[in-house]
Amino acid sequence: MIKVLIVDDEPKLREGLRSLIPWENLGFTVVATAANGLQALEKYHTHYPELIVADIRMPGMDGLELIGELRKEGSVSHVLILSGHADFDYAKQAIAHRVDGYLLKPVDEDEMIEYLEQLREKIAQEDRFSRWNEAEPARNREALLRALLLPAEGEDGEDDLLSNAAALELDNGSCEVVLIELKTTGNSEDRSLLIRDQLEHHFNKSETGLFFSMLPYMGVLLRKPLMYEAERDSLYKELSAVITEQEGYSFSAAAGGAAARPEMASVSFASARELLQRAFYSAKERMISQDSPLENAWVIAAAAAAADGENAESRLLLAVETGSISIIETLVRAIIGELVASGSGEQRIKEAFVRILSSVLARLEPSYPEIRTYAAEHSPPIGELYHSYYLSDLQEQAVSFLVEIAGQMNSGGRGNEIKKITELIQRRYNENLKLETLSELFNYNSAYLGKMFKSTTGEYFNTYVDKVRIEKAKQFLAQGMKVYEVAEKVGYMNPDYFNAKFRKYVGVSPTSYRKNS
Repeated sequence: MIKVLIVDDEPKLREGLRSLIPWENLGFTVVATAANGLQALEKYHTHYPELIVADIRMPGMDGLELIGELRKEGSVSHVLILSGHADFDYAKQAIAHRVDGYLLKPVDEDEMIEYLEQLREKIAQEDRFSRWNEAEPARNREALLRALLLPAEGEDGEDDLLSNAAALELDNGSCEVVLIELKTTGNSEDRSLLIRDQLEHHFNKSETGLFFSMLPYMGVLLRKPLMYEAERDSLYKELSAVITEQEGYSFSAAAGGAAARPEMASVSFASARELLQRAFYSAKERMISQDSPLENAWVIAAAAAAADGENAESRLLLAVETGSISIIETLVRAIIGELVASGSGEQRIKEAFVRILSSVLARLEPSYPEIRTYAAEHSPPIGELYHSYYLSDLQEQAVSFLVEIAGQMNSGGRGNEIKKITELIQRRYNENLKLETLSELFNYNSAYLGKMFKSTTGEYFNTYVDKVRIEKAKQFLAQGMKVYEVAEKVGYMNPDYFNAKFRKYVGVSPTSYRKNS
């Protein structure tokens, strides 16, 4: 049975979780409960549970502090976080501590059971890999390969490396390490050991290289390096034919580059491992190599898609609100390019898009009842974004969600472009709306859109915006607000400029208008 520790400062919730979930049937056993992080630390060192279910907010030491302490101690226990706060900052901090799930209170029984079933398979896989590694004899081929690829520090060991290479019957020529990382694409039965056995059989049969397993990777020490892209593509297809035969699995593979001699294979191994750690930026279904463009490709593509990368996020929000579906993907790519170019890592990029998708709904819900209804049934795909293996998948998921929301804005015939613009001005009069930005969203020349706007409304765009702002300002002044507060509230950061505009359209100063209202 997998040992579980439940940590929550609410006694009813602790006992409720203990009785609500059919732990034993799922392969778990609750060994202890705790009312706060300090108690949990004591009970952790008594029971060493494989799973901790912890509330994020507790007196004394909260859930995040508890997990942080355990991670400092080197704990690899799995963690499910509970919280009554659907707050992005909590989710972000929890994910930074390598948690396995984030559940909102009150806990949904089916959702928690689904998490537990996934964790059971994951823990079982880790246990099998651990037992398999421990059971291997010390001097077998895997041990020799490990010593060759991960030579111990401080040893004067070149003779040992030469000896290991000779024992593995490697020629005194160049070689290359290819590392493989399995990725699950569903909740299917764990077949990782079956895949390992099939890959080992495949390479033993072909004699192109020596297969090894080094958690969390598998790999091949190729007797001859892959000199050309076509060779890398061919090997990737070989791997794919074996791995994807098992439903629910995909993989990333990286070629570490040629090592001049077998005793230098550790350099190729280290390079392949580093490339896999950046696999998030790579092209799907391709072997990653030192020649792969990785991050630069996203920056270049984004620059080509949107030369003006500034304010891409604000333009994206406007594009969704105005139902301008055609430009959404371009703007998403521009935002990704900005993030990559600024040095943002995988975690920060995911956090940025969780925030953007949440902001879109928060921006639209107050003004659109139909979006409130839609949002209640279609929450942002936060889990999918955080578990994206590739940046291209994250882009696809973000674009798909935003296009769906934009489609809701187009439903029911909201009217032509000019009507959409005037409605937008009524809602966003305090923002820095520009005709050039709107013309891009509607795919018009800005001069032509300006003429259309003037012909329909009788006013130039900037004049229309000013008049809407001044009408709103009159309402706020009548409520007794101070002039500088009103100026800022309607979008004029300079109070003197606001005074001049107000006199132009009303004929008196804002102060006089307020006194006479």
